[in-house]
Amino acid sequence: MMKKLKIMIASSALVLGGVAGVAAAKGGGGPRKQAMMEKFDLDKNGTLDEAEKAKAKEAFAAKRAERKQRVLAQFDANRNGALDPAEKQAMRDARVSARFSQLDANGDGAISLEEFKAGQQGRQGRHGRHGMHGTRGMGKLGGGAR
Repeated sequence: MMKKLKIMIASSALVLGGVAGVAAAKGGGGPRKQAMMEKFDLDKNGTLDEAEKAKAKEAFAAKRAERKQRVLAQFDANRNGALDPAEKQAMRDARVSARFSQLDANGDGAISLEEFKAGQQGRQGRHGRHGMHGTRGMGKLGGGAR
């Protein structure tokens, strides 16, 4: 599974490099892609050549390695260099708890509709048109009219 994840991440980095070059050449791509072009398009021609893509790929690989080390340091309880199912669950639980705390603005242990809406303000567009993964069926969770 880890090998599949590494392959997917590496493929994404390569595709992202190519897509960013095309998007920048067309004048689009959003702020993240524009920032990437500013950082890696050294000759400022609006596209990433092979050398620039290689630099971007190296930077992404270093960032992934750094992130992996941070995650392992925090959640690899048995220090075997990998996350087993219980450690992965602990990581997911920590992330969900952190997100809940962000949304629960008044700290009462419940998220009101107003807190939920306020928490979604800056998230629109981050994960597609729905704002968050899996929010397509949120109407079922709220108990409101369908």
